[in-house]
Amino acid sequence: MLRSFHLTVFQNSYIHKVNRHTEITTMCLREVFIPFVYFVYVLGATEKDKVIQDVDYSGLAGEAELNKNDILNFLNSTRVREMYKMQYERLLASLVDVETRRIVAGRNTSIASVPWQVSLREKTYPICGGSIVTDLWILTAAHCLLRARSSDLSVRLGSSWKTFGGEMYDVRECFVHPRYVSKTKVNDVGLVELYSPLRFSPRVLPIRMVARDVRLPSQQPAIVSGWGKLKASGASATFLQSSTIHTIAMKLCKRSGLDRKAIDPASMFCAGSFSQNSPDACQGDSGGPIVREGVLIGVVSWGLGCARGNFPGVYTRLAYPVIWDWVMGHITRTDKSDKASL
Repeated sequence: MLRSFHLTVFQNSYIHKVNRHTEITTMCLREVFIPFVYFVYVLGATEKDKVIQDVDYSGLAGEAELNKNDILNFLNSTRVREMYKMQYERLLASLVDVETRRIVAGRNTSIASVPWQVSLREKTYPICGGSIVTDLWILTAAHCLLRARSSDLSVRLGSSWKTFGGEMYDVRECFVHPRYVSKTKVNDVGLVELYSPLRFSPRVLPIRMVARDVRLPSQQPAIVSGWGKLKASGASATFLQSSTIHTIAMKLCKRSGLDRKAIDPASMFCAGSFSQNSPDACQGDSGGPIVREGVLIGVVSWGLGCARGNFPGVYTRLAYPVIWDWVMGHITRTDKSDKASL
């Protein structure tokens, strides 16, 4: 069954382009009528098709902008951590309240509910997701950065739509973890440095990275988001999707249909379902965030198919010291000589 709806972009809507040549070029859009058609996997329009938009980070946006020069300490303060956790729990409640069938198996979600989410693009084509960690740094997967030149990359953020709206930022440089192994996806993490610092807002906010060497408990809910395929070999989402999944004990992950030798317990963890179909990330979600209790715990890395029973998704473990030290070593330094030594 097909359902269509229409989006009106009003006269006072704006798209911002920020690049190495200009600070901000603003283009005002006229009112336009844009048809958008997608498959509905339930009978008729229900609560499942509504956009989740009751999460509000506006109280943090102004503070984050004021604390931009000390953003990591700001994010790590107890009060701010509790505020992020509270908003995360509101989103989690919205996701688990309804049985859904989209990211694969996610729900339409406003970018204001996951304002750290970005779309990484190569020559305007979306290739991966990513997460804002400071005003100049985007965290993503190493495998997203292997083939592209920095000059061909850009980042779209602040929009729920994959191909329009929000702001576009050019990339100054990208970095792949020096111990990344493409064949096995060990240490699958990369960093993107922007030309211009971000302006934080309720739709553009950084997220705190998990603490170093913290143990990740199993069977805990987490939220994954992105614009990847809605099903294996299917179409990609045009509107941002998010879903709740559960972390899986490593011993169970190794017993799943995944190749046991492919799982590196130090740099990876599994989430999804061990025994049955469940929500999952899919192609195009790579590099995007998986968040638990308002903290970025991992990066979408790899899997076999999408949302298949006995094949949980595999994520980069950001708490792993080899990964954590490398990431923090970059995002806490601004001097080029310091970065060159990493």
